[in-house]
Amino acid sequence: MRKKLFLLLTLISMPLTGCSAISELSSGAVHTNQWYSVSGYVDGDTFKIRTGSDDTTIRLLYVDTPETKKPNEPAESYGPEAAAFTEKLLAESGEVRLTFDKEQKDHYDRTLAVVELKDGKILNELLLEQGLAEVLIVEPNVKMENVYKQLEQQARQAKNGIWSKAENGFSSDFPVKKAARSGILIEVDKRAELVTITNTSQEPVSLNGWKLVSVRGNQTYPFAEFELKAQHKVIVSSADEPDAHGYDVLAWGASDIWNNAESDPAELYNAYNELVAVWEDE
Repeated sequence: MRKKLFLLLTLISMPLTGCSAISELSSGAVHTNQWYSVSGYVDGDTFKIRTGSDDTTIRLLYVDTPETKKPNEPAESYGPEAAAFTEKLLAESGEVRLTFDKEQKDHYDRTLAVVELKDGKILNELLLEQGLAEVLIVEPNVKMENVYKQLEQQARQAKNGIWSKAENGFSSDFPVKKAARSGILIEVDKRAELVTITNTSQEPVSLNGWKLVSVRGNQTYPFAEFELKAQHKVIVSSADEPDAHGYDVLAWGASDIWNNAESDPAELYNAYNELVAVWEDE
């Protein structure tokens, strides 16, 4: 009797288990360490993969290619080339593997990913190297920011793709937000490789999550835990032996950040990726 009851329960549970597996396959969930078939192409930084019975739209992390499909507007320079480059590599690969940062979806419900091709190369990085994309960092997805900005800088110096033209880059869909007020000033001594950040307000300011950017070199200093006291200064140094005049010093961790031969402005962003202060190199 017990054996018959066990067999009956097993038979009843089998369809339920099958339904669960089918549901998972058709849910559109995307995972790392799994290869997915490419099922469609949108533009240089967007395409589709097959997930179960559905298609999932993938948006490349950290990069932005020129637009080709804005309504009532012509394609941006190098937009068609970027789209053709992406389609060619995806078609040759057939399948892709994905990795993610902190956020897996954007506000359009697209999956944000770094895309590995079958030959082991990274599509996001190849677009930057060819000058067919520029770096786009949207908080909190910042894991590869410095690496990707170095790739972009190499493409700039080689004048590849979009950097071959007189103008720099192209119009992005992500306008820079400015902080309502800050009381923060920045000043750069390029030859000394020192950046002075001054808090002119009457309140201390936490710099945790902030970032300082060398605009021309596209190099970023990310702040860890640090509180800048009211009416105080802090020095961010990329020099070997900085003369900080008694102020607190934060080491950039790299050298030769600032371009002495050409204009190299500095920008300071808060933890919300809002522009707090600018130093114009005039």
